[in-house]
Amino acid sequence: MSVTGKRYSWTELAKHCTEDDMWICVDGKIYDISKWVNLHPGGKEVLMLGAGRDCTNLFESYHPMTDKPNLLLQKYEIGVLSSHELPKYVKKSPFYSELKDKVRQHFKATDQDPQMAVGIFSRLALVYLLVIVTYILAHFSTDNFYANCLFALFFALGQSWLSIHMMHDTCHAAISHSPMVWKLLGASFDFITGASFYAWNHQHVIGHHLYTNVRNADPDLGQGEVDFRIVTPYQKREWYHKYQHIYAPILYGLYTMKYRLQDSETFTKRTNGAIRVTNPTTFDYGAYIVGKLSFIFFRFILPLKYGMPLTDLLVYFVITEMVFGWYLTINFQVSHVAEDLQFYATPGQPNEPIHINEDWAILQMKTTTDYGHGSLMCNFFSGGLNHQVVHHLFPSIAQEFYPQLVPIIKEVAKKYNVTYHHKPTFTEAIMAHINYLYKMGNDPDYVRQPVDSSFKTE
Repeated sequence: MSVTGKRYSWTELAKHCTEDDMWICVDGKIYDISKWVNLHPGGKEVLMLGAGRDCTNLFESYHPMTDKPNLLLQKYEIGVLSSHELPKYVKKSPFYSELKDKVRQHFKATDQDPQMAVGIFSRLALVYLLVIVTYILAHFSTDNFYANCLFALFFALGQSWLSIHMMHDTCHAAISHSPMVWKLLGASFDFITGASFYAWNHQHVIGHHLYTNVRNADPDLGQGEVDFRIVTPYQKREWYHKYQHIYAPILYGLYTMKYRLQDSETFTKRTNGAIRVTNPTTFDYGAYIVGKLSFIFFRFILPLKYGMPLTDLLVYFVITEMVFGWYLTINFQVSHVAEDLQFYATPGQPNEPIHINEDWAILQMKTTTDYGHGSLMCNFFSGGLNHQVVHHLFPSIAQEFYPQLVPIIKEVAKKYNVTYHHKPTFTEAIMAHINYLYKMGNDPDYVRQPVDSSFKTE
């Protein structure tokens, strides 16, 4: 898209990231929306995530049901963006526009609200009940060591279901239309799990969803850390990667413990991987601090106060955290790090690009896979993420509606010759992940791949 006007660099854009002084970039144009912040139907917290950024694809994917925001933005235009902090998608395909039109027609024809359904609130009631009951069982119901080990596993499942049914939907504003509901549910996640909802929003919403499988942009690919896995053709392969299909799934169990320690960087370093973090509010700081304190109190101080031996408590803690970590990580990994899916690179190395010659929505199709369509068990136990393709294209739509959208996406994808990746079962999905780890670690013909035609440099 060709745009003209006063030119601003991304560093200048980044300076305007407060409630009183907020600029955003959409499709290359910069808008000063400071006067709109308190009028935004979705609340100011959502806008703060995009403040001082190029949020083109956030804007596009979080307003799928209406074009009114596009018309509203025009009166706030002040210039154009002259440089880029993170990759820019330089193609625009009619694929996503047509897909959104058909999804709108579907909800209008069926008279459904994409963020409201009985199932949403029944799921919430169930997972909150489960996490409370399993916590009590795991810490106060019996002195039997083996029974408590089993209950610790149940508590891990309770926390996992809370994360994928409540926290994940909440971070995408897919539960109700109320910003206050999103805010309070997010804070409850901090309180119950001791993990930062604010940090998750930056890692997941701003990072992973906008730059899925883009090396040095998607925080889920782990750049900046010790690469215990090789999952992209842009990494250096080490001798130990030969065994990654064995050790990596085991190490996934450490994810939740790692996250609870690392989320502090969101508040101290103001970064999450390659993602710049906007200024936390007093509420964000409060939720973070209260969450850490409640974690220590409920997971350690209270059980010890009521007579649980420290060694037993540590065993139960490890069981809970490892299962919690495995559940979440495997659930996410099978959808993006698997055979037949694509990876992209960005300027982590001098010869890598800063523009991706791809449409954002089509990139989501190329980097994501579904599994278990039609399976109620897959739907519940994955929190709807067995429809990951649907979720990435329409993140603000509640998971209750994902199965309804599958035929629509398949129809439009077929028209535009875009592959809709899908595995019939979870078993096949996880094997595709394990097989991919094996091939990346053991392929004798592996070389560091050069930049291909999917990219271009400025």
